[in-house]
Amino acid sequence: MLNLVHARTFLAVLSERGFRAAARGLKLSPSTVVEHIKQLEADLAAPLLVRRRGIVEATAHGAVFAPLARAMVETAERSRAIVAQAALRIAASSNIGTYLLQSMLAEFQAANPIPVDLWIGANPEVAERLKNGRADVALMEWWSDQPGFCEYGWRKEPLVIIVAPDHPWAARNGVEAEELAGQILLGGEPGTGTNTILRKQLGAVAGTAVGGLGNTEAVKRAVRAGRGISLVIAAAVTDEIKAGQLVAVPLSGIELTKELKIISPAGLPEAAPASRFVGHVLSNACSG
Repeated sequence: MLNLVHARTFLAVLSERGFRAAARGLKLSPSTVVEHIKQLEADLAAPLLVRRRGIVEATAHGAVFAPLARAMVETAERSRAIVAQAALRIAASSNIGTYLLQSMLAEFQAANPIPVDLWIGANPEVAERLKNGRADVALMEWWSDQPGFCEYGWRKEPLVIIVAPDHPWAARNGVEAEELAGQILLGGEPGTGTNTILRKQLGAVAGTAVGGLGNTEAVKRAVRAGRGISLVIAAAVTDEIKAGQLVAVPLSGIELTKELKIISPAGLPEAAPASRFVGHVLSNACSG
């Protein structure tokens, strides 16, 4: 298979009409330039260059190959330009995409002026988009350890119990885990794993879970209306708590957190936009 680097070297030698001048322009040693030409001639099974009267010129075979070499190099350069202009496709679960990603994404684009195509949806759909190649990187609340992908834990976000301002718990400094057993626990999008965390850490006292509300915004409105309580990531209710529309009540003696993840295909070059975005996210990782 023809080597693109060797083709560039061949064109440089033709342009400079000498090996040493080409080496200076390419920032290579003269011996490396000579070796590139030898390998290219071996691949094509023909002599490409000849020295006449102190300068290097193309042989008949070299003259035939020269326009093809230029086409190869130009195609490679156009390919890089086209790929560089393609949008970075990010898929994020609803809570992450809505409450945590936006400012971080703005910072990334300020340092990396590349277009971004952001899709926000339920965790299972985010995972599916990544697996079938419709997303370059995903941020989600869980991952099922699929082969061919790299998974990173990037943020531990605390979970808080939220109640309406007129709820009996609103004036309390904390509630015991056993008190959840008699409560209606409102849930949002499928696949968030919130109820799984409750069951794992609290067992049978986790309360009666009611799902189907679709997303955290619907859950917050249902809690404000007095339909029940909920457990959500702290970042999702910052504004409502400040405005007095909801109250966060600590769970006494238990710290509940959710580890958020960022996943990308394995084997990406470091310079790839997805790799740079993963690096940006991890370098700004924090616990909420």
